[in-house]
Amino acid sequence: MEFDALNSYIYEHDVLEALLKKYPDIRLCLDTGRLFLQQNVDPSFQALPVIRKYAKYADVIHLWNLQYTKSSVKLRYPVLPEQRPEDGWAPIGDYLTVIREENPQVKIQFEHRSDLVSHEDLQRCYEWVDECLRSTNPS
Repeated sequence: MEFDALNSYIYEHDVLEALLKKYPDIRLCLDTGRLFLQQNVDPSFQALPVIRKYAKYADVIHLWNLQYTKSSVKLRYPVLPEQRPEDGWAPIGDYLTVIREENPQVKIQFEHRSDLVSHEDLQRCYEWVDECLRSTNPS
């Protein structure tokens, strides 16, 4: 089950978490870009606490970034270490830290639009994500 535009019933209450505990075969896909986009359009929503709450129930993280500024939105971009929150990018490093803490066995599905970056940048993406996910988890 993939999160897409969550309502406050999901992120402010524990009803879904109780169901996920009751039915452990149901697993989630957390989409980093959608969560960050919602944070920018829903003043009551914060992506990081939602990731912390639900990462333990995730099998897959759809990992991509977007840049959200007052004048534009750049969607479906592979994550790169130089994408800084102060420039409107999602704090992917923070997201990965929480994911590593809550569910180190999760699978990463990288952004489909790898053609938006060079082969060298794509390799840097993979290496950076690997480093983020392994930095305090030596196993």
